[in-house]
Amino acid sequence: MTTPPFALPAPDPHESAAAASPAAAGRRERVRRLAAVGAVHAAALAATLAIAAAVAVFEQDVLEVLARPASVEGDIPAEALRTLSGLPGPSSIVVAALLPAVALLLLAGILRRVGEGAPSVGGVSPEALGAAERTMAWAVRVIAAGAFLVFIVPTMLQLAGLLTVSLTTGSMAPAYPAGSIVLVARPADPGAIRVGEVVVIRGPAESRVTHRVVALVRDGAGAVTAYRTRGDAVATIDADPVGLAAVEGIVVAGVPVLGALRAWMASPLGIALGLLLAWAFLGLAALLGDERRRATASRTEEPPGVPLAPQAVARSMSRPTS
Repeated sequence: MTTPPFALPAPDPHESAAAASPAAAGRRERVRRLAAVGAVHAAALAATLAIAAAVAVFEQDVLEVLARPASVEGDIPAEALRTLSGLPGPSSIVVAALLPAVALLLLAGILRRVGEGAPSVGGVSPEALGAAERTMAWAVRVIAAGAFLVFIVPTMLQLAGLLTVSLTTGSMAPAYPAGSIVLVARPADPGAIRVGEVVVIRGPAESRVTHRVVALVRDGAGAVTAYRTRGDAVATIDADPVGLAAVEGIVVAGVPVLGALRAWMASPLGIALGLLLAWAFLGLAALLGDERRRATASRTEEPPGVPLAPQAVARSMSRPTS
């Protein structure tokens, strides 16, 4: 029995397998490319959430301290001092923003493993990717420098005999406004402090008060037994005299704003935000570096089977033949 002339030939199984292999390879390549792009987007979104949380906490904590009035009318009771000596607690909304950020960073790590070896995504130059990578690396350096200033420098100063105290009230404005950080030296002789010097006083419940000495209290023999203090922005002298044992030190220098920043960064939420931001920026730098290397490789490697440019064809035709 002969085969009709219009009948199609039977498919060869080897040819169908060879045709299916490039299609499967193309699908795998698309999946890897999408995973590589998704990893960058997930890390960028995590960093955005962490930055938004940091800005919200900064506005709630640091700006709230800096906005406290510079003048205090009348005496400040002990309960008010305990309230003003700390920063407000973090909002539950801000804390909740950290959870999806951590989940996105974990997802970015998984997608990066899936997208390993993916080709470069077109449309972005290696120079732009390199600039973004360097920006992320510098962001990590800034976070590390801030952690060094907040945690390491105060320890070194304390070893040198100096204390660092953050002012959260405006009672010493304008010399030391709210949010300032002051360097405090321990006096060799607490009874030798002079009128006009600013001292740090250990108050109730481990709170600290920074006020200026306005008068000396002496005993019958003329020895100094206590001090009368007052804040520069407070209308009246403190009600109770300050004993020599309550004086922690004398203020030798101060820097505005830095105290509120340090208190914010040293809080548990500030530490968590710093670690999360460093993690996100490090991940973004690594992902952008991988993308930059892929883009550079795709630019330098000429794909096979590409015809010569017209100029190259003209030059090859103009060469003399032997």
